[in-house]
Amino acid sequence: MKKILSIITLFLIVLSKAQGKNYLNKGEITIPIGQKVILKPEIKNNKITNFEIVKEVTINEKIDLFNTLENFKKDEVKDNSIELTFTEAQMITSTIYALIVIQKTGKKMIFKAKMKLQGNSTYQSTSIMPAVSNTIHVEQWKDHIDSIILYDFELKY
Repeated sequence: MKKILSIITLFLIVLSKAQGKNYLNKGEITIPIGQKVILKPEIKNNKITNFEIVKEVTINEKIDLFNTLENFKKDEVKDNSIELTFTEAQMITSTIYALIVIQKTGKKMIFKAKMKLQGNSTYQSTSIMPAVSNTIHVEQWKDHIDSIILYDFELKY
């Protein structure tokens, strides 16, 4: 009995440590709420086939979405970096869940997304607009979202 309890306890510890980590899987990334990740993509024939995580940051507080938009500085850098921030945000008096994308590929980036709502165990598809290079792109939801999976990345002229 002690062995079973020890195994269950170890499993729960590993599971709790795993929450809040970004997961990569062949051109797909899972981002839990409250995470910012900067990626270096592998690009073949205008498709992103894989990623390398350059930097990860945990966000512990709601961000002010208007402040974020106001302070964004557009540039013409084309270093192929992709910055993804998935967090709770404040918009006037409402709390929203936001995916903020800043990508510097020099092309429009198209991708798909699935989200897992709080309390659910499965992911459901959600619509995403293309992200233009060197701009700030924001997707927002009112639903309480635990994590989001982004996949099928493609670059277009």
